[in-house]
Amino acid sequence: MDVPVLISVVLALVVGFMGGGIVFRRRAAPVAVVPASPPATVDIPTLYQASEAIDAGLLVVDADHQILHLNRVASGIFEVDHTEAIGRTVITVARDHQVDALVDDVMHDAEPRDVVVQPPLEGRTLRVRAAAIDLAGRRVVVLIIRDITQLNALERARRDLVANVSHELRTPLASVKLLVETLQSGPPPPVAERMLGQMAHEVDAITQLVDELHELSQIESGRVALQLGPASLRATAHRALERIRPQAERKHIRCMLIIADDVPPALIDDGRIGQVLLNLLHNAVKFTAEGGTIRVSAVVLTIDQRSRAVGSDGAAVTLPAGHQSGAWALVMVDDDGIGIPERDVSRIFERFYKVDRARTRNSGGTGLGLAIAKHLVEGHGGRIWVTSREGAGSTFHFTVPLA
Repeated sequence: MDVPVLISVVLALVVGFMGGGIVFRRRAAPVAVVPASPPATVDIPTLYQASEAIDAGLLVVDADHQILHLNRVASGIFEVDHTEAIGRTVITVARDHQVDALVDDVMHDAEPRDVVVQPPLEGRTLRVRAAAIDLAGRRVVVLIIRDITQLNALERARRDLVANVSHELRTPLASVKLLVETLQSGPPPPVAERMLGQMAHEVDAITQLVDELHELSQIESGRVALQLGPASLRATAHRALERIRPQAERKHIRCMLIIADDVPPALIDDGRIGQVLLNLLHNAVKFTAEGGTIRVSAVVLTIDQRSRAVGSDGAAVTLPAGHQSGAWALVMVDDDGIGIPERDVSRIFERFYKVDRARTRNSGGTGLGLAIAKHLVEGHGGRIWVTSREGAGSTFHFTVPLA
C-alpha cells in the first residue's frame, strides 16, 4: 500500500475517533485496495513520524493480536520501548484482558467500540477506542488510548463537591424551616426568643459555609494575590493565639507560644499565614479535652536539593518529598487532643472531609478550613502536613520561606 495513502487512512481514522466524524459500517466483504502504482512496503519510520502529531496513544494490531505499530504517546502510557513493543501481543503491552477482548470483538465484526479500563495496581484510568480498517488487503485494529485519570478525578471531585455542599446545607435549612413553622404557631414569648436565637445560629452556619466556599474558589482559581513581605512569625502567632484564647479559656485549655525572638523574619503574607494559624488553632481547641495544652512553635530549617532538612540545632527533620531548597521556617501547632485515625491522615486536607462524622457532629465547622490552609501555605511555596496518633494528639506542620 502506498505510504501516503496509509498515513492518510490512519490520520483520518484518528480524526474520526476524536471528533466522531467517521462512521464504520460492517461490509459484506472486504474491498480490495487498488493502488495507482506498484505496491510499496509500509515505511514504518514515516508512519511513526506522522502518528507523533496525535496527542493520544495509537496502536495498530493485526489478527494475531500482535502490535504492528505504536506511537510515542502509547509507549509512554504503557511504559514500553517502541522498538521492543513491535511484534509483541497487545495483552503483554497493555496488561489488561479487556483491551485484548476488545481487539477480538472488533476484529470479528468490524464494529467500533470503546472501553474504560483501570489497570490493577497502577491507579490510572484509560479510555480505549478501537475500530477495524483494511490495510493492504488485511484487516487490522487501530486502538486510540487516552489517559483520563486526571479528568476522572476532576469529575469525581465535582460530584463530591455538589454532594457535600448539599449535605452541609440540608441540616441547617431543615432546622430553620422547622423553627419558622413552630414560630408561625404562636409559641410563648420565651420559647419564641429561644427559637430566634437558634435560627440566627443556623443562618450563621450557612453564611460561614458560603463565605468559605467563595474564598476557597478564589484561592484555587488564583484570584487571591498574596502580599508578601518580611514579618515576625512570633508576632503573627501571638495575634492568632490571642484571637483563639477566649474559646480555649472556656475549656480551660492552656495555650503556649514557643517561638524564640531570634527566629528570622519570614517572607509571608502576614494576614494569610495568621489565617492558617487561626484555622489550625481552632481545630486544636475543638478536639482537645478540657484542661489540655496547645503549643505553637517554630524552628529554622536549611533544605538542600534532595529535600533533606536540617534544623538550626543540627537535627535532621523529615519533610514531604519534593520540597524546595533554601532557608525555611517550620511552624508547628500541636495538641494533646483526641488525635486522628491513621486511615484519615492522608485525606485530612480534602474539601469537606471530616474525621468520623459521629465524633464531630457536635463540633461544628464546614470541613473547608484545612483545605483553605493547604492552598494558602502552598501559595507561599511551602508544604503542610500532619502527624497524629489516635488518642494521643496531633501536630500540624507547615513551612514558609525566610526573608
